[in-house]
This record gives sequence, structure tokens and C-alpha cells, in this order.
Amino acid sequence: MYPNPSIPSRITSFPLGILALLCFLGLPLKSDAFEVIKDINKEPVEKLVIFEKGKPNKHLSFVDDDHCKLSFTEDGSIECRIVGNAVIKPMIKWKGNGLPDSFKLKTYDYLILTCRMEGSVKQTTNGKTTDMRPDNLWFPVVLFNDAGEVLGSGSLADPTPDKRTPDKTTVLKFPIVQLTFWGPGKGDVSAVGFTWGKTHDNQSRDFRVIVDKIAFAND
Repeated sequence: MYPNPSIPSRITSFPLGILALLCFLGLPLKSDAFEVIKDINKEPVEKLVIFEKGKPNKHLSFVDDDHCKLSFTEDGSIECRIVGNAVIKPMIKWKGNGLPDSFKLKTYDYLILTCRMEGSVKQTTNGKTTDMRPDNLWFPVVLFNDAGEVLGSGSLADPTPDKRTPDKTTVLKFPIVQLTFWGPGKGDVSAVGFTWGKTHDNQSRDFRVIVDKIAFAND
């Protein structure tokens, strides 16, 4: 009888009497066949907090326009007010407060964004206006380099269990490898923000994106 090739040779050549004894006693057999290198149930550990509601925010600066106005709410969150139907590209930048001006994409494993997106699209047809809000708005969070070029992006619906854009405050964990799936751009991360393309002429956006925390984490 030939030994089973799927069993390591050190076990197939093991004296059968001793092998049977170890099995009877319930003792483990030593093997180098595999090694656990990552606990998939382990929560990411935050290493770099860019912004947190209620904490100092003077180190932040905004890049926006009339269609995507960034500001701080009375209780200390970041609000991105989105109106109209134009292309938008709001950015949240940082400088000081003990933070690096920029960092390489591979420095961290996750972007963790605590946020919600309220509102809807107003569509006017034959003089009648209706509200529309699909489950997935395909609204992406974006990593930018210093030139404002996109390094990675992912829909706010991607990390949610139901794949819906959250309208209640939710902690979203984006793997960096997922954000950069189609290939990272050049340069280092120096801003976090959003992008959205132009919509139809008979549609007008009316949204508030409320951000309570922006952080980067590792496994």
C-alpha cells in the first residue's frame, strides 16, 4: 500500500504504534504544514486620527465650492452640503496637530470613516417634482494626493452589510487594497474627500454628508 501523498511524509513515516498512542491520548502532532498569520476576526487598530468630532480642528482646511460646501456643525462634526447637479470634488486637508503632511498608501491597511448621508435628489418632470433616493447612491469617499489627483476611492455603501448608502451614523471600514483596486495614482495621501459626477439637467441634489471621524488603521 502506498502512503497518501496528501499527508506530510514525516507523519506517514511515523512509527504506527507511537502514532496510535498519541491519537489515543489526544496529544497534538507537530507539523509545519501551515501557519496562521492573521486573525480575520481582529478589529483594525486606529493609528492615525485625522479628525474626530469634539476634538480640536484648527489643523483642518477645506477645498470646496458652492455645490459642495464644507463647514463645521455646531456640535463639531464636518458637514458637506451638496446642492445642484454639477461635478463636485470637496477635499479635507490637514497640517500640524502632530500629523504628517502626507503618507504613503501602504502605511495603513484601512480608512475608517464615521459618517452618514442625509437627503435625496429632486427630479422635475413635466412640472412635477419628486424625491428620489436609491439604496446605493454610488457616492464615493476618495483619497487625494497633493495635486488633487485621485489615489483611491470606494462607495459609502461598500462596507455596509446591506450595501446601502447609510443615512444613519455608521462606522465604515474601507480596506486600502479595496480603495486602490484599479491601481493607485502617483504620490502620497494628503487629503480625504469625495467626488461625484454631473447628474441630469432635470435633477437637483439636496444632500448633507455628516462626518464624525476620519482615521487610518492597521490590522
